[in-house]
Amino acid sequence: MVSIRGHPSFLQVAKLIKKRHMKLNPTSPLARKIFGRTIRAFSISFWVMVIAFALMRVTPGDPASARLGAGAEEEAIEALREQLGLNVNPFQQFFNYLGDLSRGDLGTSLVSGISVGEIIFNTFPLTLTYIAFSFLFAFLISVPIGVLIGWSNKASWVYSFRTFTSIVIATPNFFIAMVAILFFSVQRDWAPVFGYEPGFPGNMRYLWLPIAINTLILLSIISRVLLASVIDTRSEEFVETGIIRGVSRIRFFWFYILKPSLAPTIVLMSYMMGTMLGATVILETIFSLPGIGRELVSAVLASDYPVVQGTLIFFGVITVFLSFFGDLFAYLLDRRVKL
Repeated sequence: MVSIRGHPSFLQVAKLIKKRHMKLNPTSPLARKIFGRTIRAFSISFWVMVIAFALMRVTPGDPASARLGAGAEEEAIEALREQLGLNVNPFQQFFNYLGDLSRGDLGTSLVSGISVGEIIFNTFPLTLTYIAFSFLFAFLISVPIGVLIGWSNKASWVYSFRTFTSIVIATPNFFIAMVAILFFSVQRDWAPVFGYEPGFPGNMRYLWLPIAINTLILLSIISRVLLASVIDTRSEEFVETGIIRGVSRIRFFWFYILKPSLAPTIVLMSYMMGTMLGATVILETIFSLPGIGRELVSAVLASDYPVVQGTLIFFGVITVFLSFFGDLFAYLLDRRVKL
């Protein structure tokens, strides 16, 4: 069966799914593409480390002096510089840092004396928890909304939805957080203003409001992309072919509507997962959540040089590999996506 306008027919899609369950041939085009993207991801991760390292070196002032204060003795400053490895030239510092990274050593906090890796290990699970819940809820809500409004293609629905989501996207997340605190915490006492209680389900009392704020922002972006994709897909000839062939509703919905429309949405979500790590700095500071975002803010304020550098590298590497896996998954959904 011939595909229409570059879209695979139902029979071709079925064969494609069957092939994906077979053993991947190392010499296949897909294997070569995955290998190439993996090498690219590691290359970008390396440059992320270089940029994070360089940013710490070009920041005005001496980290040791800033950490110890203006009244510190010269001997104490030199001792701290030696501890940080700042008493050698920048190139030697970089190679020393690469050596430490190869052993999994991100450095030690100047404030607490705890290793940076342990700090990330202790704070990241909380951040990951509410980010994961936010993306899950946003995706589950965005799919039916985007498909329903996109498939109906009613001008009033599309216009109203795009207006609402544009307002949400244009509003700064800290302003949404402050309004939410005023309404749900101050006036209604439905959520604590700040603080945190570890352990499920008690922690949900403190996390549901940040999750709701993130979900609102994410579903506004994700559903807009899915809406546009569904509107474009429904005008394709292969959709009319599916209707004429009398394909069952479930198969028609998945193979002809949702599957071709999901690829750009998946790519967007993978990139947004990385950017959401940066947004955690604001929400965790406002809600006093002991996550990795607030830890980064505290490290910056305390001139905790190793924690700032290690956290930036962690954020960068996570973002790079999330985008890689998002592109890969989108490619497996729709081979028209460039990997």
